[in-house]
Amino acid sequence: MNQPTIQSLYTYPLKSAGAVALQKTQIGDLGFAHDREFALVNAENKILTAREKPQLLQVEVALKADVMLVSAEGTAIEIPLNAEEESVYELELFKKPAFGKAVSGKADEWFSGLFDEPLRLVRLYPQKLRQVSAKYALNEEHAISFADGFPIHLISEASVADLNTLLEKPLPGERFRPNIVISGVEAYAEEAWKKIIIGDCVFDVITATPRCSLITIKPETAVFDSNQEPLRSLSAYKKEGNKINFGVYLIPKTTGTIALTDAVHLK
Repeated sequence: MNQPTIQSLYTYPLKSAGAVALQKTQIGDLGFAHDREFALVNAENKILTAREKPQLLQVEVALKADVMLVSAEGTAIEIPLNAEEESVYELELFKKPAFGKAVSGKADEWFSGLFDEPLRLVRLYPQKLRQVSAKYALNEEHAISFADGFPIHLISEASVADLNTLLEKPLPGERFRPNIVISGVEAYAEEAWKKIIIGDCVFDVITATPRCSLITIKPETAVFDSNQEPLRSLSAYKKEGNKINFGVYLIPKTTGTIALTDAVHLK
């Protein structure tokens, strides 16, 4: 068995928008620095994801110093990472309450023009954070950002390669929107791990990641795959009850910095 290594690290500052590839990142209680820190909200105060707005996947995001650069359709806007206004909004994410602060009228105008509907950009409000679902019986509550359910998502390169043997057109691992991609392990080995140590950070492996229609959207066209791939192929061998799983969710137990060059230890 090869020594496990980190293949890729990604953060997603704007929920459902493009990934930012990283050489290293700070790990806090909420996971990767700036991960799902911003989100778009519609007129009904619902946080948008690519499930409802597939075009979000085509929005490119870059981080430089203390600025988030967002670009799409030949236009761009720079948004300071610390930008926020006084207004706090109670929002809805997956039919449950979430809270965010307004960022700026300029940002709202830009995104509203991009998607041709009234939208507002919000930033995570740290005083009122969502919590990991109580059904996972954690020893203590754990807060999350605008992420779907857990702070960090991990997949392995081998699992993606194995899935690709079933697909007519192979998919990159990025389709699954991971934070961490591990290489040097067997396919689906991650499902048996209990703990991962990367650099000076320790992560608990909590549960397999249930997949949904989002992974069937082709980012290059923002169109759902007519054959529902790769969800259809995954359902043939990765279905457990009413869930189709791929990858695992992690919770950080210690904070610090991780980098592509760090050693990976599995338990």
